[in-house]
Amino acid sequence: MNFDQLKEQWNNEDADSVNIPNNIEQLKKSKHPIEKIQKSMKMEFPFQIIAIILLGFFPQQLDFPASQHVIYYTSYAMLVVISSYYFFGFYKFYKQTELYTGNTQNSLWKIYHELKLNMERYQSFGFLLLPHFMITLGLVLYNMLEKKGESLENMSSHYQQVLILSVLIGTIAIVASIVLWTKYFYGKSAKQLENILNEIDE
Repeated sequence: MNFDQLKEQWNNEDADSVNIPNNIEQLKKSKHPIEKIQKSMKMEFPFQIIAIILLGFFPQQLDFPASQHVIYYTSYAMLVVISSYYFFGFYKFYKQTELYTGNTQNSLWKIYHELKLNMERYQSFGFLLLPHFMITLGLVLYNMLEKKGESLENMSSHYQQVLILSVLIGTIAIVASIVLWTKYFYGKSAKQLENILNEIDE
């Protein structure tokens, strides 16, 4: 078959068989879930910063004795360091979403994988807050018992079991709420991006 015959066959092919416009439309659709992610991040970020700052005033609000301040603020310092690492990653990801233009499938895949990674990081950040909250609750409980002239040693085995069970249930509830919170804010957008990418691959 010579060059002229190949050229004639190419000209006779149906233009509808080329699927590029469909892919472009799907890439354009992806802008919407990314905009929703940006909106959620913009809303959450300042509230998280304010919450971390307010935690610094808990010893005064809960009337912790001065001798307990060093315990609380040691835990709080660790919380601030962990939070700073998370917030830096949060900021970097937000900047990545701002640079996304929807021009290529590869850039959309990158955003999708970064979103999934940040969702995992978000959950890990929430789980790392648990020790600080446990320390805070422990100090609150200790102070309540001390005001009544009691101590953990004097508690009956029944109340000790109730305390252990309450901590266990509370921990499970917090972990579940962190997972659900992440899915509520970012899970739907991640699923939309995944569906768009699957459509493009087909």
